[in-house]
Amino acid sequence: METQPGPLKGVTVLDFTWVLAGPFATRTLADMGAYIIKVERYKDGTNERHLPLIMENDGVTQSSYNINCNRGKKSICIDLKNPRGKELIHELIRKSDVLIENFAPGVMDRLELDYERVRKIKEDIIYCSVSCFGHWGSYCEKPGYDMIAQGASGWTDQNEMPQIAPVSIGDMNAAVHAAMAINGALYCREKTGKGQNIDISMMDCLFTFHENTLPWYLLSSAVGKPVDPPKIGRHHPGYAPYGIYKGKNGYITIASLTQPRWEAIVKTMGKDYEWLLTDSRTISVSTRCTEQNAPFIHKIIEQWVMEQESVEDAERQLEAYGCPCLRVRSIKELADRDPHIKERDMMVEVDQPFVGKMKMYGSPLKMSETPCGPRGHGPLLGEHTQEILTDVLNYNERHIKDLYDQEVVYHEQAVDRLNQ
Repeated sequence: METQPGPLKGVTVLDFTWVLAGPFATRTLADMGAYIIKVERYKDGTNERHLPLIMENDGVTQSSYNINCNRGKKSICIDLKNPRGKELIHELIRKSDVLIENFAPGVMDRLELDYERVRKIKEDIIYCSVSCFGHWGSYCEKPGYDMIAQGASGWTDQNEMPQIAPVSIGDMNAAVHAAMAINGALYCREKTGKGQNIDISMMDCLFTFHENTLPWYLLSSAVGKPVDPPKIGRHHPGYAPYGIYKGKNGYITIASLTQPRWEAIVKTMGKDYEWLLTDSRTISVSTRCTEQNAPFIHKIIEQWVMEQESVEDAERQLEAYGCPCLRVRSIKELADRDPHIKERDMMVEVDQPFVGKMKMYGSPLKMSETPCGPRGHGPLLGEHTQEILTDVLNYNERHIKDLYDQEVVYHEQAVDRLNQ
């Protein structure tokens, strides 16, 4: 596990997030070395602890979802309905650089922890909110999750058959935008001394990620010839060859958007396909990358792939001529034996309490002087309550004991076993 200081060493983040959009943002900040104080519901904990896969080992129940989202963070469990719990939060705000939340708009207002109230406690606080639709606009009062954002932003409508993306792209895309905005706000505060309010909408973030469809429509509309955006399936509707092609024993991805690489693909395919170099539909990039000709090219490429003994054989032949391609990898293969994942430190081992060594994602942020990566395990509920009260707020043992006795703070029983 990476122990060198990260680029955000010394930054303290008060984390009120739950499920994925917020937790993935603060996980990114934790990988960068920030000190993340994860505030969890009294005794019940955050929602991530109740999401699958849930397993019991050595008498302790843990969630893979929680471990993945919250590794490297510090868990404190506080009763926010207790006046003394609110006082604790106010003290932690004074010690924090950033507050982040991803509740539905209005929740933090009811907790009296909205931006205007929080900045009265700490004037230069950076306050980040992540929600499905943001805190203003026609849809802002609508409740929303990732799937709602996919439908609202046009992502679902891009598919030939409307379907949910295989990952929560709305949550994770918004999380990366939130982490980026927070870093920008930290830089701005360094220069100006001013904090600010950040409002991240999952719908906004997905909407800006339309690479082709929306720009096609906007340009064609501007010249008075609007083009309906095409649907997407295994094969790109306007680029070719650019897609996922079926073979006898699996699938292979093939992509070529330059003339030399197209010529290399045709050379790989052999004499029976040499006519592709002179056919009017395939002679240049601009003719291949059209809605009219792309489907024809996809059909020919898939025909060739199916003629090969296996997708591995197709991959070897294409690679021999420098063609961009890769056999589609499975999740198990990537986790257990993919050499590139291992060499890039994208699968590392972390000691998880009551589990032992387990693999986790590495960080995709590769920085030479301030490395990023997992800086701890997924915390048990309230595991760091005492640490935070002692090290951050300078409470003594008597004060801490009183908070436990008055049921203001909490940790699960397994935490006591950690110190045995």
